[in-house]
Amino acid sequence: MLNLPVLSTSPVQDIPWFWTFFSLSVCFYLFSIISVRFLGPKAHLVGLRSAFEPRVIANYRFFKDAASVINEGYAKVIASPEKRNKPAHAWQFQGASPFRFVRNDADIVVLPVKYVDEIRSLPNEIANPTLAHAHNLLGRHTDMDIILRSNLHFRMIQAKLTPSLGALTQPMQDELNYAMEQDFPACDDEWVTIQPYHLILGLVARISGRVFVGLPLCRSERWLEISTQFTENVFVTVVFLRLLPTWLHPVASLFLPSRWRGSGYVKDAKRFLIPEIKHRQSIILAHEKDGSNPELPCDNLLSWMMECAQGDETDPAHLAHLEIVISLASIHTSQMNAVHVLYDLASYPEYVQPIRDEIRSVAEEDGGWQKTSFAKLRKLDSFLKESQRFNPPTLLSYHRLMTKDHTLTDGTLLAKGSHICMPVSAIQNDPSVTPNPDVFDGFRYEKLRQREGEGHLHQFATTENKLLNFGHGKNACPGRFFASLEIKTILVRLIMNYDFRFVDGEGRPANKMAHEFVFPNPDGKLLVKARAEKDRLML
Repeated sequence: MLNLPVLSTSPVQDIPWFWTFFSLSVCFYLFSIISVRFLGPKAHLVGLRSAFEPRVIANYRFFKDAASVINEGYAKVIASPEKRNKPAHAWQFQGASPFRFVRNDADIVVLPVKYVDEIRSLPNEIANPTLAHAHNLLGRHTDMDIILRSNLHFRMIQAKLTPSLGALTQPMQDELNYAMEQDFPACDDEWVTIQPYHLILGLVARISGRVFVGLPLCRSERWLEISTQFTENVFVTVVFLRLLPTWLHPVASLFLPSRWRGSGYVKDAKRFLIPEIKHRQSIILAHEKDGSNPELPCDNLLSWMMECAQGDETDPAHLAHLEIVISLASIHTSQMNAVHVLYDLASYPEYVQPIRDEIRSVAEEDGGWQKTSFAKLRKLDSFLKESQRFNPPTLLSYHRLMTKDHTLTDGTLLAKGSHICMPVSAIQNDPSVTPNPDVFDGFRYEKLRQREGEGHLHQFATTENKLLNFGHGKNACPGRFFASLEIKTILVRLIMNYDFRFVDGEGRPANKMAHEFVFPNPDGKLLVKARAEKDRLML
């Protein structure tokens, strides 16, 4: 037999895969340590328990307990004891410094409130809020990146929706009447258990649909599912993907059910709305030819966007996509605030009767419920604001992505690419901003409005340089006035016509936290019973 020489194996083949994996893991770990400690923005780093803690662990800690990370930075850097020895409020404007914490997708720079007006004055070409929002919501993986291509929805809310709120009050009441008939359980003779999270979601979705797409589309069960479930799936996708390194997002999102469902709802929205949009566009074109005015419904956001769209914005698919994005912002904000208020009214029942007395007094003063009546509900408005202080939708706001280097007046450099924001909850609950912040005072802001020259301040929908839940300045949330009206429309009906209490032996359901987001407990329950007919308010 011929003996052939045995060829030696390659050295690469002699290296066990275990050691290859181990070496790569060590390199990844060391790079993570170095990037966290030395490659981030120049600001005090918080949220780490060890110098050897990698980014993925720090990110997970933020996911589980963002409040402790943010409050740590706020206490150590922004509101440290030595700064509190200064005169009241002076620490906010002199000695406070930025801090940063790490997420998998970025190092987040948290600024003290002294910079509010300076950041507010920066043009979007330097500090861009839209880029920051798209980044926060992982726009490429949640279909939210459309906000980078058009601000038509923002313009229409400012220019059309907010000025039309008076005219929209009655249609919103009508839709609430319909929603109550469809969704609210019969409870005239006994206490009935409800889950406010899901019940309020349906009411908000119906009212928002009436304003955003109009009749009869808003009463389609398909549209209600699209507009609510898109929101739910976007937040599931954001919460999950933020747990992973950014380089895994493209692959992980391919296998994430909420990602596929969210994209599916965008496609469904286009299939549902495009025929209606084309129909309305054909009517407009026909009337343009003969010089007459088209007879289209002019009391909904879709028609206003069609009226003012320019260039690519007129594409029906684009308009349909924007509609579902608007629904996400509106439904999410209004639902959460209304649910928190119901939980807080059940927790502090001593506020219910004064609020009812105020509503009844306004109705009598106005000779029935008018579109201007909501603006007179100072006690209810104050309770809304105090409830939001205890239960903000997010612990961070006033987000900007720096597109250029910018040096603040005190010499602080905000480097290009930095993601900046402000700790809105920590600021609002600082004793120098809100006295006795641990005490729930439902009429706190109503009392502040009684002070001379402050009657127009301290409202739920107004912004101030230390109250930033809706942002501040020209980039503040444009839909906050609509949200305020929508929430009050629902709450006036529920407060006047029903009694609420917790299930025996249970208290306020604990909020759910994920990253900086705060959600009312979706599994929480209340008992509800209709009041006597003579005590109700007919709207």
